[in-house]
Formats: sequence, C-alpha cells, structure tokens
Amino acid sequence: MRLQNRIVSGIGWTSLASFGSQGLRLLFKLLLAKLLLPEDYGIIGMAAVFIGFIEVVSEMGMVSALIQRPKNQLNRQHYSTAFWLNLAIAILGYALIVTAVSPIAAWFYSEPILNEIMPLLALPLIFNTLYAIPKARLSKELKFKPQAFAEIASVLAGGIIATFLAFQDWGVWALAANGVIVSLVSAAIYWLYSRWLPQLIFSKQAYHQLFDFGSKVLIERIFHFFTLNVDYLLIGKLIGGAALGSYTLGFLLTNTVVKQLTNVINRVMFPAYSSIQKSKEAIAKYFLSISKMNQLLVFPLMLGLILLAKPIIRVGFGTQWMMAVLPLQILALATILNGLSANASIIMRSVGRSDLSMKLSISSTLLSTIPAVTIGALLYGINGAALGILVDRTFRFFWYQRVVHQLIGVHYSSLLKLAWKPLVACLLIGASVKLLYFIHPVSYWPQLLIGGVMISTGYLWYLLSFERKLLDKVLVVTKIQDKVLSPVSKYINS
Repeated sequence: MRLQNRIVSGIGWTSLASFGSQGLRLLFKLLLAKLLLPEDYGIIGMAAVFIGFIEVVSEMGMVSALIQRPKNQLNRQHYSTAFWLNLAIAILGYALIVTAVSPIAAWFYSEPILNEIMPLLALPLIFNTLYAIPKARLSKELKFKPQAFAEIASVLAGGIIATFLAFQDWGVWALAANGVIVSLVSAAIYWLYSRWLPQLIFSKQAYHQLFDFGSKVLIERIFHFFTLNVDYLLIGKLIGGAALGSYTLGFLLTNTVVKQLTNVINRVMFPAYSSIQKSKEAIAKYFLSISKMNQLLVFPLMLGLILLAKPIIRVGFGTQWMMAVLPLQILALATILNGLSANASIIMRSVGRSDLSMKLSISSTLLSTIPAVTIGALLYGINGAALGILVDRTFRFFWYQRVVHQLIGVHYSSLLKLAWKPLVACLLIGASVKLLYFIHPVSYWPQLLIGGVMISTGYLWYLLSFERKLLDKVLVVTKIQDKVLSPVSKYINS
C-alpha cells in the first residue's frame, strides 16, 4: 500500500478512535458534571499533577524510540527490554506514590483526601505500561483499526461504570474509578490483538540503543508536562479546588479537541515521517498538508466555543460551573494558535533531531510558560492563568516554526498564508452570530441551536466554495466518493 494511502487509512482509524472515544468521554463527563461538583474535579486535577509526572518518567521515551528506529535495526530484544524496563519503573513509581507522593500532595494542597484517593488514581500507571509496547508494535506497522476498537470500548466501559457510581453518590471516587477501568480494559484488548509476549531477557545493548533517542524524548516530555500542568499546580495551591475544577473544565473542552487531533496526526505521521526521514521535500509537503487539515478542523470548533461558551456551560453543566466561561473562551483562542501548525516536535523527532525538540521544550517552558502562567494566576486567578497560556502559545508558535524552517524549509509565513482564508471566514461567521444575538436576544437553548446551525452551515458553505479542491482530494483518496457519494447521487438521479 502506498504511504499516502496508509497515512489516510491511519488517520481515518485514529480519527474514529480519538474522536469517537472523546465524544464518549465528553458525553460521560457532561453526565458526571451534572452529578458532581467542581471541587471533585479539582481533587482529580491536583492528584494528576503528581501522578502524571511519575507516569512520564516511567515511559522513559522507549515507545517513541521503538517507533522511530528503522525496522531492520529492531529485534525481539529491543521490545522485551523496553517492556521490562518500563514495567519495573512503573512499579517503583507506584510504590513511591503510595508511600511518599500522596502524603506530600495532601500536605501541599491541604487536602487530606488526596492521601486516600491517589493510590487508586495511580493504578493506571502500571496498567498503561502493560500495553504500551503492544500498542507501539501496532503503530510501527501502521495498524490503527484495533487501536480504534480498544480506545472506544475502554472509554465506554469506564464511562458506564463511573456514571453508575456517581448515581450511587460515590462523588470523586467515581472519577477515580473511571480512569482505572479505562486503563484495565485497554490493556486487555491490546494484548488480545497484538498476541505478543515479552521474552525474559534484558539486553544492555538494546537498552543503550533505545535510550540514546528515548532519553531526549523523556527530557522533552518532562518539560512538556510542566508546561501543561504548571497552571493546575498554581491554581490548586493558590485559589483552591473549586476554581481548579472550573478551570479544568475549560481546558478539557478546548484541549480535548486539539489533543485528540494532535494524537491522531502524531500516531500516524511519526512512523510515516520516520519512514521518509531522508527526504526533506516530502516531509515538508506532508507537514503543510497536515497543517491545513488542522486549521480547517480546529478553527470552526474553537469559534463555536468562543461564541457559545456561556450557553454550553449553563445548559450542559449547570450554574455551578459558570466560573469556567471566560477561561474557556481564552483557552479556545489559544487553541487556534495551536491549530495553525502540525506538531513541530514530531518533525524534529522523525528526522532524528530529538535533541532540538528537547532543547526547545526546556527553553520555552522556562522562558515562556512558567513566567506567563505564574504572573497571570497571581494577578487574575484562573482568568489570568488562561491569559498566560495564550501568551505562551503565541511565543511557542514562532519559536518552534523557526526551527522547522531550518530543518525542512517551511517558514511560519507559509502557515499563515494557508490560514488567512479560514480565519477570515470564521470572523465573518462569528460577527454574524453576535449581530443576530444583539438584534434578537434569546435564551441559552436557542443560542446553542441557532449558533450551532449558523456556524456549521456558514463554514460548510466556505469549505464548498473555497476549499473544494482539498475536499475532492480527500474524498478521492479515502474512496468515500466512490463508495458513498456516487451511489447516493445515482440513486437520487434515478
């Protein structure tokens, strides 16, 4: 199968997995938010800062190293060594969480419940390690169909159980159980599909070969983790659990879209880029194409969140969550900046320059993320933290694209040239929606319905009028045109 078709197939299945699972996640979180309080989500956010760091360290960058390494340089020793190393570190990490990290977190946030709930929340640390290598093997072979099933089935199982527990007044423990069930079901399904068993071997040579690349990825991910969680740490400490819960909801609604879109692209494009890493022209071509897809998907979704934040929160989650409205709008604007470009770090790793990605992550975290979010949170609370994220995303876009230009010759101006038409379309659609609300004020439910219809139809008109060639290309490559549209058209005409 040609690389382009494998990429499209991979994006199709990973899109189904990511957006299908995230659609289910949002559905269950909407139900849980109506049953639980912002304080419950705040407790989970506090614990996630500490547990997430241990989880990043336990992976050691081994999965990325396995995917990046050429097939002819991999053998069973590499996979088994990575598996046993990750499992050993995960078990040690879990023991550390139970004995030391949980009490420290409870003291830091003045929340005694963290000492009780973190051992349960940390169980996915071990379960995730169990299926990391089987999942990497599937990704290496660009087999994403079983991954789609695993993600959707695990989210469905976890959501059903968590919702049942919430109805039984389990409170924050329902949220904790959700993560454990999702991780456990995922592990079972991945092992069933991969049919791979590690050998009882540990090769020092294989370890050094993988860790040479993985160590740079690990350091980058550590700083990337702090980039994503410094706001959670500060809000939880300085303002409290309820504020952190509201901020978490705003971040969830915006970051869910881009994170899953990024995961879809990364899981397909990292092995794809790695397979053509010697051709900078080919990588640049795919990078621009993926960036255009990012823009066309992210822009209208974030427009909807900016315009409809208040009715979404009020109708979907209740009055107890209204503190999340302004952070949601600011974070949606920051997410648009993320959507301008495909993932630059993946480019660097794919061409074997994980050192550059690591250095950029360290420098931008220290120079941009931490100062911007800290100052914002201290001055203006959760709204200030969101503004800090917006400033940081602006800095990172230009900082990272400067390096991408040096590696594959794609300047940030090329991305802005791709983006100006959909951005203008979104601005015009947004202005029309606001003008209608100004002329004819309506309640929250009509705002959601009318705004949703205007945004979707307006943007669809833009796509059909100005992006028709791209749409036709996608339809042809994915064979949707032959399999679906042509038969429907013939049936209607007959």
